[in-house]
Amino acid sequence: MSELKPGLVIAGRYRIDALIGEGGMSTVWRGMDLTLSREVAVKILRDEIALQPESVSRFRREAHAAAKLNHPHIVQVYDTGVDGTIYYMVIEYLPEPDLKRIIKDWAPLPVAKVIDVAVQCCKALAYAHRNGIVHRDVKPHNILFTDDGRAKLSDFGIAAAVGAAGTGPGGFVLGSAHYMAPEQVQGSPAGPHSDLYSLGCVMYESLTGRTPFQGSSETEIASKHLRERPTPLRTLNPNVSPAVEFVVNKAMAREVSQRYRSAEEMLVDLGKLSGGQGLDRTGVFTAPEGATAVLQAPVAPRRDLTPVAGSRPDLAARAPGMSRPGPRSAEDGSEITPVLRPPAEPKTNPWSALGAVVIAVLALIIVVWLARMAFYPEGNKKVQVPMVKGMSLAQARSALEANGLKVGEIKFESVPMGSEGTVIRQNPPEGQTVESGSAVDVVVNQGKELVIVVPVEGMSLTEANETLERAKLKVGDVSQVYHATAPAGRVIKQAIKPATKVEAGTAIDLTVSKGPEPATITPPPGGGQGNLEPVEPDVTVVRDETFTPSDPAQRRFIVTVTVQGQQPGQSIQVVKTDDRGGPTVVMRAKLNPNQSQRVSVDTQGSATIEVIHEGKVVYRQEEQAPNLPSDTDRPSGTGPD
Repeated sequence: MSELKPGLVIAGRYRIDALIGEGGMSTVWRGMDLTLSREVAVKILRDEIALQPESVSRFRREAHAAAKLNHPHIVQVYDTGVDGTIYYMVIEYLPEPDLKRIIKDWAPLPVAKVIDVAVQCCKALAYAHRNGIVHRDVKPHNILFTDDGRAKLSDFGIAAAVGAAGTGPGGFVLGSAHYMAPEQVQGSPAGPHSDLYSLGCVMYESLTGRTPFQGSSETEIASKHLRERPTPLRTLNPNVSPAVEFVVNKAMAREVSQRYRSAEEMLVDLGKLSGGQGLDRTGVFTAPEGATAVLQAPVAPRRDLTPVAGSRPDLAARAPGMSRPGPRSAEDGSEITPVLRPPAEPKTNPWSALGAVVIAVLALIIVVWLARMAFYPEGNKKVQVPMVKGMSLAQARSALEANGLKVGEIKFESVPMGSEGTVIRQNPPEGQTVESGSAVDVVVNQGKELVIVVPVEGMSLTEANETLERAKLKVGDVSQVYHATAPAGRVIKQAIKPATKVEAGTAIDLTVSKGPEPATITPPPGGGQGNLEPVEPDVTVVRDETFTPSDPAQRRFIVTVTVQGQQPGQSIQVVKTDDRGGPTVVMRAKLNPNQSQRVSVDTQGSATIEVIHEGKVVYRQEEQAPNLPSDTDRPSGTGPD
């Protein structure tokens, strides 16, 4: 059996560094492709699954199928193979949070963002379906993002050729219960329409913060896809337009015939939504099952009919309920037809009628007032707090006032993921019952924080780093050049001019003086052709004595790497491992000869700092945990976690 641990190299090429995910069939590791010096994710089949020939065959078959998919919105599969008993798949590594994490932290998400992600996923599905591949497990966990915000659909690990069976070894159904199409629940073959149903579930969750169906077990949740309808989308999020609700409802239709026929067809409607256009069929909504509305025409008040004078007196004398006689003949032989007219209205005094109306109105007012005082004493009326997350501040104020509430304390935070100017949190939360007139505190997203670039030219590199950190900026790439007058180690140029507004956290590239250029330069070995072989860099690691953390187990080290030789674009990484885990890459750069890079490394407890040059560890420093006071001497709250 294989033993997986950080540092293991698979197939002589892929080093696994840290476990980042686990599933029922495999584990996923962050790793390094040592040949290409790039970070990758390595998916490895579990040992117990690797013992099942059918599972191994399916893993390899589906890995090869997924590797054929090359699309900007599909996570790329680089390689697949077997090393001894290790069956692996090497895929593109995306460190950004997946959509499930984003939903958990920020839902409901802005409608425009949800539509944008759905469009990108729909394009990926359309491409996969054209190539005969059905994903079968579309869910927020499998929607990842690049650092520039582009969505990518990942984990075609249970994907199969169109028309394949919908169950795995042992008869278990493939898919995730919260997002599984009804036909998948029944064990029928999944098709492109199944992926669209799952994408509809993802949109529903993104817009409401909750999955369409909940239950105490996966079996209960899966069965609800067959027999229930989810709570209407706009009931949970009134900011969603009828057109958006229509698209989600159509994608999530229980009957396959009522869903979109293809991803391309769904893309057409999503494209209209993203472009602000209307849809042709947004009015096609069905009433909830069992709901029936019966409309009746108004019925005129019944009046007793009395015969007109001159008609036969025996007609008026008939007892109620007797049948009406037919026409009678007059003495001259003609027929006598009874003519029925309503009785004359009795004459009434208009002033007495008006007095009766006034008395009735006053009595009604008194009854209503007494009922209000009995059930809603002044100051104790209870109302439910509406959901204002995702609204603008003006919309939130209107929604609260419409429910008898008001806006309380307003705070602002910078949240890049949300829409600028919208409410991201509220207190009390939606649905809570409070007294009428209560205040609801809100936190509004002020967007990306902007700061002003400060001048650092003429400072030492240490002074520049501290100055930029205080301004919520950081040091970027550091280049060293000879300078006739500036002392060595002094900043002589900064890439972004002072007083410029930039986003907080922006890296400022610096040029540092190496001092005056030497009068003579020793020619390189090898007949003056230069040494093009990688030369190990100079590395210095010093303890930052100015660092004053609240936790004595924390320390900061300043690592400076200066590249040697003549080979351009040399790969440098600084990696740390401490009591919080790891290894973790804290710096990655491509440096030219005589170029330096400096980085601060914060550690917790015992720590190891490594510098990797061109895929090879060239420097390693181990630091033991600092001696801390005993528990009896240590102040509360200052000990290590």
